[in-house]
This record gives sequence, C-alpha cells and structure tokens, in this order.
Amino acid sequence: MLDMLAAAFVSATAPAPSPAPGAKLIVDTGTTMAGQALAVPAAPLRVVATRVELPAGATIATHMHIWARYVYVERGEVQLTLADSGSSRTFKAGEMIVEPIGKWHSGKAVTDTVLVAIEQVPAGRCNTVKPPQAGNSNDC
Repeated sequence: MLDMLAAAFVSATAPAPSPAPGAKLIVDTGTTMAGQALAVPAAPLRVVATRVELPAGATIATHMHIWARYVYVERGEVQLTLADSGSSRTFKAGEMIVEPIGKWHSGKAVTDTVLVAIEQVPAGRCNTVKPPQAGNSNDC
C-alpha cells in the first residue's frame, strides 16, 4: 500500500513531459501573467482563434477577460500594462501571453506586431469585457 501511495505521489509531482524532438516549448504554466490560477468556462465550449496585425505605436484599449486567454506573439513586441498596479511587461516574438482574468489591462505595440489569440468560450459568448464608459455591449 505504501508503495502505491509513493508511486502516486511521484507521478503527481513529476514534471510535464518534454516536447517532441525538434519542438520548442513556448509556455507551460498554470497561472496568468498576474499570477492568477487559470479558469475556463464549463463545457460545452468553442475554441476561438483570432490573428491581428498592429502597427508600431498602436494601442489596445483597456479591457478584461472573464476566462483564460492565450496570445502568441508571432512577430514584433507588445507591452501589456495592468491598470490596478501600473506594472507592465513587454512580450517579444515567440513568447506566449497568458492574459489576466478579471483585471483591467491595456497594451501597446512597441514595434509592428502580429498577435494570435486563442480562447475557450461558451457558444454565443465573448471573453472580452470593456469598461462601462466605452459604451459598447460586453457580450457578443
């Protein structure tokens, strides 16, 4: 019995498997850039992926997300800023952003930038909430 418990403990704490030969690990995390545990909505879900090209200096308006959102920086650099703390971080090509959940944040393209965002949402729902003063609907 003790051997079975020890084996279960070892397997539960073992590191994630390495990527396949020739593959490069981009991100392996259970938290957002703000240190929050990841959250996804209850099933059934839809996977939504979007790609956006931003010229240098373009801004990403203040917004927040209800659930986890993952953004791959395909090209360029983007700076994200958390509204509550004012802290910011610049992400470069090849990095993955795990956006904060329920925290207002904004962004700015430092250089010409291409972002690919992936999120899981219930059918007919959006994952991006805009501030009330933006005057737009916050759910599709």
